[in-house]
Amino acid sequence: MPCQVKLWSIAEMSPDVFAILPDVVWYLTQNGRDMWCRVPYGFFFSSAEAAAAFAPLMHSVYELQPTGVPAKELVSPEGLAVMRELNVTRIFLDPQIDPATGEVFGRILRIANEAN
Repeated sequence: MPCQVKLWSIAEMSPDVFAILPDVVWYLTQNGRDMWCRVPYGFFFSSAEAAAAFAPLMHSVYELQPTGVPAKELVSPEGLAVMRELNVTRIFLDPQIDPATGEVFGRILRIANEAN
């Protein structure tokens, strides 16, 4: 399956970013707060069901549960700073797994450095 990736850059809150994000973004967490990621990748979902279905495919040692947050909070300067602290530079939006290769694919949001 050919992998077509569209890369969006998030440097600050932007109408372009909000056009592709749902009002509530779901991510996976083990403790109900901190975002689970695989550095440098994070994973956002448009529904709790999509996040819950994706969790076991990652074979994490943690019991991951979806949690929803308003998109405006995640892409706020504070939210982006937290992702930078986690060394997350790419966010998959509604990622999928290629059954033939096991690779994660989908739309990617790039978190730009503050200096960019």
